[in-house]
Amino acid sequence: MTDTYEICHECGSKMYRDTRPSKITYKGETVTVQQPAWYCGGCDEAVLTGKDVKATEPAFLALKAKVEGLLTPEEIKVIRKKLHLSQAAAGDILGGGPRAFYKYENGLTLLSKPMNNQLTLLANDPTRIDELRT
Repeated sequence: MTDTYEICHECGSKMYRDTRPSKITYKGETVTVQQPAWYCGGCDEAVLTGKDVKATEPAFLALKAKVEGLLTPEEIKVIRKKLHLSQAAAGDILGGGPRAFYKYENGLTLLSKPMNNQLTLLANDPTRIDELRT
């Protein structure tokens, strides 16, 4: 069996696929994630593919939401269910389109501040959803 490797563009050593702890920082707050990438055995250079970046993007978005004071994906889901809305209906009534709440609730897209505020108000008074339906 042959090992799969790439050649490091910095030092010429072999690079192998691995997952290593990596720190993500946003506005002074830091979280450690397990980052998949090609890692060099000679100089510790790392090369990330698009798939590698996507693997840790939810952790970055969660950090950003925390720092910005936005609702978490789980909180969004709880509020939507409290309003008795499907994801598609929530996107239609509150804005964003049919897949917006799927993306919010799976940590794929960060809420805008106005959407965050709207959901927070509706969480406090779910009866007001009827005003938005008309």
